[in-house]
Amino acid sequence: MKLSIPAGAAILLVIAVGAAAGIAARAASTDAETAVQAPAPAAAAAVQAGAEAAPAPAAAAPAAERAVPPGALERLRASASPDEWALIGDGVVTREEVAAAYAAADACTRAAAATIGGVELAPAPAFDPDGPVSFAGGQSASKEALDRVGEAHLGCVARHFDDVLDAWDAARAEAVYRPTWDRLAACLAGRGYGTAPGMDLRQIVTTAGTGAQAQADLAACDAEARQGS
Repeated sequence: MKLSIPAGAAILLVIAVGAAAGIAARAASTDAETAVQAPAPAAAAAVQAGAEAAPAPAAAAPAAERAVPPGALERLRASASPDEWALIGDGVVTREEVAAAYAAADACTRAAAATIGGVELAPAPAFDPDGPVSFAGGQSASKEALDRVGEAHLGCVARHFDDVLDAWDAARAEAVYRPTWDRLAACLAGRGYGTAPGMDLRQIVTTAGTGAQAQADLAACDAEARQGS
């Protein structure tokens, strides 16, 4: 009897970048359970939820390329792998580069599966950097093999893809939410935090910190910043 994990459950990456934050929440599992990493404190989640409630811009033709905001580029410099930085380090990310990063992560996973053995991967699903992102599901008679391929997959995504997609989404969020972020940074700076205009939301949240007072100030300044929009 083969264990199977449908595409969208097992060897899977779902990146849901909140339009305000560009903060990736990753879901990955090798046994149909989902583990989610959301690296934002509660107050940041409230900021993100408030920004996502703002009216969406009018639909436009899909962008062929996007300039990576300076704040996001500086943040990604510290986290991107050499392969990812080669694509985004010039400050511009193209749709083709995001697709190439996705293909590299998929190929890396398939190479790992071939080395581990005993795991059959489905064809990669259609990829659109502006929509939900998922990778191929797999099946095997061995749960251990599925687990090992799942772990290898996460490494492949981290090495080849996730920061490239982060750069792509950060540019879109920047265009919509820059004025709100700057008001938020200015409000927090007035309360003694080291925030400054030009920071993206992740940088603002990180600079403010995770203490109870910081979260209270972040929530208050978020409300004030959105009143000005």
